[in-house]
Amino acid sequence: MIKHSATIKNKIYHFEGTDSLSEAPVVIEGDNITVDFNGAVVNGNTDDENPDKFKGTGIVIKAGRNITLKNLVVKGFRVGVMARGVTALKIINGDFSNNFRQHLNSSRQTEDLADWQSYHHNEKDEWLRFGAGIYLRDCDSADIHGNTVTEGQCGLMMTNCNNGLIYNNNFSFNSGIGIGMYRCNRNNILYNKLDWNVRGYSYGVYYRGQDSAGILIFEQSSDNTFAWNSATHSGDGFFLWAGQTSMETGDGGCNDNLVFGNDFSYAPTNAVEITFSRNKIINNILHDSWHGVWGGFSYNTIIANNDFSGNLSAIAIEHGKDNVIEQNSFSDDKAGIELWSNPKRPKDIGYLQKRDTRSMNYSISNNSFKNEKNIFNINNTTDIRISNNLVSGGILQQKLDSTVKNMEFDHTGDQVKPHTDSSFFPKLTFKIAGQNAMLSPTRPKGKKYIMMTDWGPYSFSYPIAWEEKTDSTGKIYLDMIGPPGKWKIIHIKGLSNPSPLNGEFPGKLIGQKDSSALTNIDIEMEFKGDQVISPFGIRYAKGDPYTFHYRKFEIPFKWQMKWFVFDTTSDPLKHPAQFNKIINGTPVKLTNGPVLSKVFGLGFGKNIAREKVVTVSEAEIDVPDGLYRIGISASEMAKVYVDDQLILQNWDPAKLIYDADYHRDVITPLKGKHTIRIEQAQYGDYGMLNFIIQPVYH
Repeated sequence: MIKHSATIKNKIYHFEGTDSLSEAPVVIEGDNITVDFNGAVVNGNTDDENPDKFKGTGIVIKAGRNITLKNLVVKGFRVGVMARGVTALKIINGDFSNNFRQHLNSSRQTEDLADWQSYHHNEKDEWLRFGAGIYLRDCDSADIHGNTVTEGQCGLMMTNCNNGLIYNNNFSFNSGIGIGMYRCNRNNILYNKLDWNVRGYSYGVYYRGQDSAGILIFEQSSDNTFAWNSATHSGDGFFLWAGQTSMETGDGGCNDNLVFGNDFSYAPTNAVEITFSRNKIINNILHDSWHGVWGGFSYNTIIANNDFSGNLSAIAIEHGKDNVIEQNSFSDDKAGIELWSNPKRPKDIGYLQKRDTRSMNYSISNNSFKNEKNIFNINNTTDIRISNNLVSGGILQQKLDSTVKNMEFDHTGDQVKPHTDSSFFPKLTFKIAGQNAMLSPTRPKGKKYIMMTDWGPYSFSYPIAWEEKTDSTGKIYLDMIGPPGKWKIIHIKGLSNPSPLNGEFPGKLIGQKDSSALTNIDIEMEFKGDQVISPFGIRYAKGDPYTFHYRKFEIPFKWQMKWFVFDTTSDPLKHPAQFNKIINGTPVKLTNGPVLSKVFGLGFGKNIAREKVVTVSEAEIDVPDGLYRIGISASEMAKVYVDDQLILQNWDPAKLIYDADYHRDVITPLKGKHTIRIEQAQYGDYGMLNFIIQPVYH
């Protein structure tokens, strides 16, 4: 217990993390305390390469005033630093990287739905299941600056924290959230690096995001300013949702937040997502995302002076009302502005019952559109004023139907000169020296460079051989990416004729996959060059050798899936004997294919009920001798058998609370030929079934 100001000796302190998050090896409590850790390291786990096993909290700061924590490193815990009920807390120049993060089950080919996160509730600290570098609750007037959180899941997570100043931090390359806020008001979030906070993405295959974000603002968080931050390459760049309170009552929201001068580009989903609230989105860079702004149910919202480019849809608002879209620049988007509503949408929540959610009252003026494939796509919307917009690089393409009423459309074309109204620009003055948080010109940019590993986004701090493609002849093309330096092949398995055998970064490596049906490739390489920081935070000095691998393991499955239905008399939990008779009887239908999730997905709900449904799937495998991680993600219950021996089960729906609960895995030895059988049963209509088998590498 630290109750007085102190300077800590610079050394590594190892304390094994415990199951309790409210206790910690270092506890600080009191008023007017400064603790300078002088670069000391507090380490909670020496098993660096299994961060999903990290437990406990490194430092707990209890109720007090004017407590300063600075110059420390905390790693190997579920939560690096936790503070509760502290007024005027300062956390300065700390490094809380390499704390807890989930092992991701999604692959480059297949999304695993159990990887989805949900931050919709935190009244009971539900967010703590995701861990955090810094976790604050009831901490008003906090000053958090100069800190780093990378290679974790969540950076800074705040609840009931008001009037804070969060600036000059680097919360990048995490698998969940950069900065998260819940019931937080009047905070200034400035000059932060929040790039590559992402999961649920595979370039050219799927773009889901799985509720990851650079900045996440939930549940009655209002009057905050977010300025001059970079949150690129994140699931959402900026993700705002009014909160469950508003959904149930129709009151409140996350309102009157100013989002100014940020870069939210290259989001797999939305550069900015703002829903059920009233906000200002001004002077931001919003490039190459699914949506530049997704503004469902936004009202009295200003979207002005932003730079939209290369999005599938620049602005998309359903059921929006009284919104202003002015002085923006649009270029090379597939759709410019999309407005719509669904008049038949059931009013099944309090918000829809209490609020007027018609799509109406838009001012769209003084924008410029260049090379837009379709500028306006509007339906079921009334009272729209479109005026003084410049259109260049093509003709004015628009989709309007008879449901659009009371639209004024004038002075829009290639001869227009948009006017500039400076009143949209806020007068922001802060007495801080802000860093340039924007990406360096030398940093690779674009969604191609969202490269997801088993633990999160690739951080460019270590060498990697990244598969670009495999052609129809089995030739594999690898991009050699990493710090400046040289690489050479040390050992190779499962790939022939590699070319070249050595090279420099960046570079290419090409090889021919062996002709066997099983893909079991392992290329061991050595790197020498600039400093390396491994994905688990281990530092290698410039010139020191660093070993890395390219590995690919794929089994040629031939899944046979039988489909059944059950009722109250054959309930799998209440009447297991009758249930077993059903699954050993005649199936309702049969499906088959090489990828279990696709076999299930293509068959789910097709000529069979979506509820009270059962599948039994079998496939033969032939694998080399070794240890394997076998995993199953299923809704809602599943059992996995190897040669009729039960090795894994998740058969209690009462324990399925969060998305991650739908996944289970086990380590087991295998050799040669085996039969895999999976029994899956569900009561509800949410369908998910994914099977994973991977070698355990030492």
